[in-house]
Amino acid sequence: MKYILYIFSLLVGHLSLMAVDYDSEFTKMGFVDVQSLDSTIQVDLKYSSTDNFMGINMYGDLYKAYLRPEIAKMVVNAQKYLKDINPEYTLVIYDAARPLSAQRMMYEKVQGTKFSKYVAKPAKGGGYHNYGCAVDVTILHNGQPIDMGAGFDEFSTISHINNEQYNLKIGKLSQEAYNNRQILRKVMKKAGFDTYRCEWWHFQHYTKKYMRSHFKSIDF
Repeated sequence: MKYILYIFSLLVGHLSLMAVDYDSEFTKMGFVDVQSLDSTIQVDLKYSSTDNFMGINMYGDLYKAYLRPEIAKMVVNAQKYLKDINPEYTLVIYDAARPLSAQRMMYEKVQGTKFSKYVAKPAKGGGYHNYGCAVDVTILHNGQPIDMGAGFDEFSTISHINNEQYNLKIGKLSQEAYNNRQILRKVMKKAGFDTYRCEWWHFQHYTKKYMRSHFKSIDF
């Protein structure tokens, strides 16, 4: 019975997300559609599909990558830096601003699983994505993601950035993947982003204290 109620609550939450006018809600908060600033940046929101670690669509009909204006401009700058390295490269955004409604669904879904430590608690305001201050990205070449040694949402030590040299040494990470991660971090850090040690694809800005004291979480 508890399982049925749990599935029902997820379904209700999903249907409510499907009814959200994302353009209106994000615009009211002053957020920016990244592609409106640079249409060469690709967007493939993984949580608007089943191609994620949970295997369910958490975002409903959200297909645009919204961010705080200054964060969106940083992504645009990172794209420019990447094009300077290789004009055939382009950034693709896998996740951007995330409503707390989706965060709550996500948090409930992972309780009691090995993924729980990777999902911020919505009761505490959530994480960087819930303020539009984080972006998940990788690099495309000729429309295909380049080798990073681990896929998006692959929550294991191979996705960590603080042990890459060791994984390279023991052969768990190829030289190509290692070099590609370096390129991605180079352009993102040059644009002003900070890294997150457990996820090679995640980049954020501001300290958590500053973010929570100066901005509102995306609570719809």
